[in-house]
Amino acid sequence: MELQKVMNSPGLWIASSFMVIFIVILGIVYFKMGLKRAKELGIEKERYIPAIRSAAITSIGPSLSPVIVLLSMIAVVGAPTAWMRLNDVGAARTELSMVAISSGLLGIDPSSADFGVQAFSYATWAMALNNLGWFVVALLLTHRMGQAVDTLYTRYDKKWINMLMSGATFGVTGYLLANQIISKFVVADADVLLRCKGLLPAVVAGVVMLLINKFLGKHQRLQELALGIAMLAGMFTAQFIYG
Repeated sequence: MELQKVMNSPGLWIASSFMVIFIVILGIVYFKMGLKRAKELGIEKERYIPAIRSAAITSIGPSLSPVIVLLSMIAVVGAPTAWMRLNDVGAARTELSMVAISSGLLGIDPSSADFGVQAFSYATWAMALNNLGWFVVALLLTHRMGQAVDTLYTRYDKKWINMLMSGATFGVTGYLLANQIISKFVVADADVLLRCKGLLPAVVAGVVMLLINKFLGKHQRLQELALGIAMLAGMFTAQFIYG
């Protein structure tokens, strides 16, 4: 009860709103700057208005997968923090990863009853510090990123550089997924089949994602929903298995 009071307190709603208000203002400023720049370049209104409308409609698709994860975030860190973090970052899976990693330092599963005020404070600091790193890198290195990539492509095989970057992403995601799968193995029943059921939600979600990319790769709108569809498939599978 103490944790619920803290996570959903009026003070936390107020504190979280500052970030959301700032992001809204920032979006308006950037939008106006874009319109001003379009006029400076001599782009006619009849050309950029349809582009704005198309971008607004297209943005609906990528917004669906964070909404799905939002439900999980609300259950773990409360509505104010989930609202603020997803407006700030938008990468819901990254935020949940930070919650899992910070809770792991205390030896606590975020979905367990042991997740208390201390674990919640660890999680909020982890999410903030994780985001801070991106800000620092963007501030100091963004203008040099293009040069760094060009240097890597010049010195090394471009194919291997792309594979290295993809491998790093797969490694981080696989590590976090493995932690969730292993936690499901800790059951009282020693039945091997029951233990293996912990793998099924992850396998089903992965297969659904592969099928969408393989057979529906030309449908851009569906590709934008692929993550959300795969997550729903995994969630329904877990619900069916564990009730």
